[in-house]
Amino acid sequence: LGGRGGGPRTTVWAEPCMVEAVAWEFGETERFIATAEDLTGHAYDWSRYDILCMPPSFPYGGMENPCLTFATPTLLAGDRSLANVICHEVAHGWTGNLVTNHTWEHFWLNEGWTR
Repeated sequence: LGGRGGGPRTTVWAEPCMVEAVAWEFGETERFIATAEDLTGHAYDWSRYDILCMPPSFPYGGMENPCLTFATPTLLAGDRSLANVICHEVAHGWTGNLVTNHTWEHFWLNEGWTR
């Protein structure tokens, strides 16, 4: 596993042969966090936002957790056209991780606010 910093709060992690491609593809992650902070008026509460590029068998585009998002390598388009998935996962730092629904009945709010 290799890592490369993308900003003061971000690092991407991947197999060594993929680190550079992952770092370039998700190279705007720090800007995504800053934009979300501006939009919400609230600083990112988690100390880190790292991305772990999973094996190709990972069945989702992305899955966020506080401080770490799992991402599929199918997001590596080579032109950053699929980096919006990382924007979506960053948004969960506020809606889904910081503030969430009381019951599963309103789980759609966690996803709805991240669009």
